[in-house]
Order: sequence, then C-alpha cells, then structure tokens
Amino acid sequence: MSQTAPISATPEITIKLHEKNYELFRARSEREIHAVIQNSLKILPYPSAYYSVTETGLELVFSHDPRSKKAIQGVKRIIEISPTEMARCFSDNLKISSLDEADYNPTIISIFKEAGCDSIAVISAIEEVISVGVIILGASEGQKFEKYLTAPIVSLAETIPHTLENIKAVRATQQRLRELEAISDTSQLISASNNLQDLYEVLHKQIKETIGEVSFAIGLYDAESQTISVPYLYDTDSVRQIEPFPLGEGLISILIRTRQPLMLVDDTERRARALGAKFVGKSAKSWLGCPLVIGGEPVGAIIVQDLEKENRFTQDDLRFLTSLSAQVGGAINNTRLLENARRRALQLQTVAEISREVSSSLIVDNLLRQAVQLAVERFNFYHAAVFLLDDAKEFAVIREATGEAGAQMKRAGHKLAVGSKSIVGFVAQNNEPLVVNDTSKDPNYYANPLMPETKAEAALPLRVGNQVIGVLDVQSAQPYVFTDENIKIMQILADQMAVAVVNSELFAEAQERLSQHRLLHHVTTAAASSTTIDEALNSAVQGLQVTLGGDQIAILLSDREQKNLDVRASIGYPNEESAKLKIPFGVGVTGWVALHRQPQRIADVTKDSRYISVNSKVRSELAIPLIYRNEVLGILNVESPRVAAYSENDEEMLGTLAGSLAAIIAHSRLLEQFRTQVERERMLYEIINKIRRTSSAEKILSITADEIGKALTAKRVAIQVNLPDTESL
Repeated sequence: MSQTAPISATPEITIKLHEKNYELFRARSEREIHAVIQNSLKILPYPSAYYSVTETGLELVFSHDPRSKKAIQGVKRIIEISPTEMARCFSDNLKISSLDEADYNPTIISIFKEAGCDSIAVISAIEEVISVGVIILGASEGQKFEKYLTAPIVSLAETIPHTLENIKAVRATQQRLRELEAISDTSQLISASNNLQDLYEVLHKQIKETIGEVSFAIGLYDAESQTISVPYLYDTDSVRQIEPFPLGEGLISILIRTRQPLMLVDDTERRARALGAKFVGKSAKSWLGCPLVIGGEPVGAIIVQDLEKENRFTQDDLRFLTSLSAQVGGAINNTRLLENARRRALQLQTVAEISREVSSSLIVDNLLRQAVQLAVERFNFYHAAVFLLDDAKEFAVIREATGEAGAQMKRAGHKLAVGSKSIVGFVAQNNEPLVVNDTSKDPNYYANPLMPETKAEAALPLRVGNQVIGVLDVQSAQPYVFTDENIKIMQILADQMAVAVVNSELFAEAQERLSQHRLLHHVTTAAASSTTIDEALNSAVQGLQVTLGGDQIAILLSDREQKNLDVRASIGYPNEESAKLKIPFGVGVTGWVALHRQPQRIADVTKDSRYISVNSKVRSELAIPLIYRNEVLGILNVESPRVAAYSENDEEMLGTLAGSLAAIIAHSRLLEQFRTQVERERMLYEIINKIRRTSSAEKILSITADEIGKALTAKRVAIQVNLPDTESL
C-alpha cells in the first residue's frame, strides 16, 4: 500500500459530502444507492469500506484507500458474523474505537490494521433495530475523526434504510401496475379470441410474461359428469391434453371443492398429503392454483407449478393469479358453452397428446455444440464444455467444447477421472453442482494449461433421474461471476442436454435393434424357403453370423433315441472336427439347455464348469432351446471371444429366431416324411403295374426283387418262395 501522507480534511469537504448525500434521495435502485455511498467515501481522507448486511454476515460492496486511490488491499468480500454479534456490534449509529481496544470481528480489525490504521469509526445504517449496512472508516496515527466529516456520513447512513424502503415501495407499485396491465391486456386479448385454444394460449403467454417459465395448466370441471379435464397442459417445452378423470383427491379437485386458491412452495408432497391430496406422476416442488368460479359455482382452475424448484412462487404471484382467474373465468365458461356441440363431436375422436420434441435431440453433437456456444455468448463465459461418462463410469470424456482450447482437448480425447481432484470429477461423482467463484482458493480446481485465464468455474451434472451421464462445465476469466440465477438457468440447460443425449442413445439403440430384426427376418425367410433341413440350417447360421458380427454359430438337433445333440450346421469354428461333436443330454451348456429346456446366457465361460472347451478363445456363450409343440428339437448356440458379449436384448432376439427355426425344422421333417411316403407309394404303383403286365411267375419275382433293391439301395435281394406239395393235393 502507498504510504503517502493523508489528505488534509477541510470544511469544503463537508459541503461536497452534503451535496453527494442529497443525491441519495434521487436514487431509484440499490445500485444507485451504492454509487452515492461510493462517491461520498471517496471524498473522505480516511480508508473506508461499505458492507451490506446479509443473513450470514457482511458482504463487501465497496472499499477505498485515499492514499492509493484504490480499494483497500487485503479486504475480504465476505465476513461471516453471527446475528448475536451483529446486533452487539452494529446497533449504534456511530461508534469510534481504538483498534487495540475495539470489540469487533477480528477480520475487520485485521483489514484496517493492515491498512495502517490505529482506530476505526463504525457507522450503521439501521432500519428500526436491524442494521442493513455498515460503513467503516479508518484513521491512522496523527489522524482523528472530525465531526464535520463523520456527521454527513451518519446522516447518509440514516437515509439509506428509508431510501431502500422507498425503492421497495416503488417496485411493488410498478409490479402491481404490470400485473394490472397484464390483466387488462389479457381481457382485451380474450375478447378477440373466438375459441378455447386461442384463449388458453393467451393465458399462457400472460403467465410467462408475469410469473415466468413454469408449467401451466387449465382444468375444466363438468358438474354433470363430476369429471375434470385438462385441455391445455404446458410442461417440459410441450403442450398436451389430459382426458377427463373423476373428481377425486388431487390438488385440482381440492380447488374445485373449496373454491379457494392454494399455494404450496416447500415440502409440497407432504403438505399435499396433509390436505388429503396427492400428486399424479412427478410431484412438483412449487404448486399454485386458483379456481375459476362463476356465480359461486366452480367451472375450472388455473394451475402453475415448478417441478424442480422450491419457493418458486410468492404472494405477488398468488395475488396476480387470483385476479387473473376472476377476469377469465367468465370468458372461459362462455367460450366453453359456445364450443359444447363441437367438443361433443370431437370427443368421438382420440385426442393425441401434443408433444414437441427438441428439434436437434437426435443429433446430439449439434445440440451440444449449440449449447456450449450459447453459454459462452449469452452468459459471457470464457469457456464451456460438455463431458460424458464412459461406459464403465470411470472417466468423464470431453464431447464438445468451445474455442481453440476446446478443439485441442477434443482431438486429444481429454478426460478426467470420476472423483478426481477436479471440479468436473467432483460433480461426476457426487451428482450435484459445484460453483467455484475463485479458483485460486478451491482445492478441487484443476489448472488446465490450455485455459490459463480461468478465474471462476462452475460444473453442473447432466442427469436422468438420479443417474449422472455427464457434466456441463463453464469457466470465466473473471472471479465471482456465478450467481444463483445463472446457475439455475445453466442447470436447466444441462437437464435439456441430458435428455437429448439419452434420446440420441435410445434412437441409436432402436435403429440397431431394427437393423438386427431386419437381418433376422431375412435369415428366417431364407431358412423357410429352403428345400431341406440342412439347407435351412446352413442358411440360418450364415445369416446369423452376419447379424452378430462374426461370432461362432452352431445349430444342434436332438436325437431322441440316442439322447444326444448332433451339430447339423455351424460356422466360425477353428476346425471341422469341433463342429461335429455329439453332446449327450445334460452334458455341457447345450446339453444342460436341452435337458432343462431353458436358455443360458453366460458372461464368462471360464467360470462355468459346464462349458466344454472347443475353442480356447471363447469367453461368452448364449444357448437357446429350439422348442416346437413342447418338444425340444435342438439348440441354437452362439459363442464370442468377448466377455459378456450377449445382452438381454440379444437373448430376446435370438429367442424369437429360435421359435421360428423350431417351426421350420418341424415342418421340414414333416415335408421329408411326406416326400418319402409319396416316393414309396410311387414305387409300389410302378411295381404293381409291371407285375400286371406279365404272366410269368419267375419274371414277377425278378421284377419285384429289382424294384425292392432300387428302393432300399441294396446290392442283393433274394425272394424265397415255398411251393406247395403237389402229392398231397
């Protein structure tokens, strides 16, 4: 700190102070109040600081050292002080003390001692008995606090609470005027609406402009049927309808029965239960509803809710919604009556939910790129990045990032271990946001050499339910830039990105399954068109290998007499001998499946004693019984060199194929039996015709022997004829 001599105090300074103080009466915001205080303190020859009083202590607004004409070096932004200490220390308008004798928070004393002061003057801005702000002046050795200098500051402090109250009153008045204007505008717009849908959209627009972006619903009550319908429900960026449901125990039903507004802003689920109501679906964190009443009778309700935030709504919101409900109830009812006939006709049709998907949700890279760029541009951040967890949930891997640093990290495959000493690693492990407004003071901060200008960092989880799938990371070149407001907005952005990522993954999975099912359909069709069992089975294993990406495939058929399994078709095995095994029922994995008639999916065959090692590289196996009309016809067996290669989806898919193959095998066997029978009957017919055309017994026997030999593929056929004894005749 500069050690130049202090500025001399003159009566002219008093005049300047009073001139500055007069400006306080013209202040219209807290910022303008702080500016007046700042300008006043700069005139004084004393090191000075102004703190606003918070629930936890003091928060620095401004400090000034006249010797350096800069802020006091080493001054702390936040000073934690208990309410008891606050009341004890700052209950007087002016209190002058020696630093060695002062009974104040040690942080305050150390700040002014380091500034070269030996005494301080504490001036409190008191509203009734509560301090709203504290001005602290420091005097060095040889200086003293002149009354003509401190008196204007005391006057300034006395004026601060009144100015704040005036500002609050003005704001309340302005808010009320905005509400009245909104209600007036709504009435005018409603008058121009000619159908209920237009009216609902007008109401939704006014709700968003006055209360903000919240879930919004219109409920309509039908007294005749005792039902409630929700023709307009805005939630998660989409508008939909809920079909009529009976008047029951929900919160809307309470509004209808009581005809009174209801606001729940904390512990909403428990409070709802205490009222005898319960949420349908996900419970809201904040809920506000007002009934629509015409002539003392309920006709519906207006509901706003926030699914994520507690204490979202205020008494001002309640008052506005109550006033709005009184204005629109009649319009809704009248319009509803006009649309009765049309609505009855439309009730014959199935009303589909109106759902608007995020346009880029299936192109996740585009969405993430837009999101991080938006974070940088609109929030004036230095850097933004999205990390996604790998399959093992061990690392958060960078997926998208801004700037050249982001491009370099993407090319390098930058990743951070879950739970590592980094802000991203912490959030990935703990599933909660982490805000560091001063990275130099945080132990979790990871100093990335590619981003040397980072002074503040915030990370928010990308989560679906309670599961973390990634992290949104934003960084600033300025400290203390993150506020509750922008963090809440960024969390909403993170939630949207999480949904988009999951939707993209689900879409990719669905496409993969569709492709697999198409291939399996092709396999089944090809097998069904085969003329023999062997041809069908060979066609099946070849097609299935393409579907599974080169795994070992085998189809084994049951020999009921021998009680074993014969490999009838196979592909991918290292040698022919391994594909010609005969496996008794109950032996090996396939034998076990044949005996127990249940599929087996084995993640690691080396840990299963049943496995018969044919190929030492095999690590996982999936065996499916081929069952037709309660008979095990064989086994479909697939093997892979990868551990846990087969999923539940694979088992389901191959189970479907196994059912089709079993039917094909059974039908092929019947067809072969039929063909054999036909061939035998044809041969018998030919033998009979040849016999009929000859009268020689010897020739008849010769023809019969030849034809039997052909039918049985025998090398020699002998017919023995025992002629009767002619002497006995």
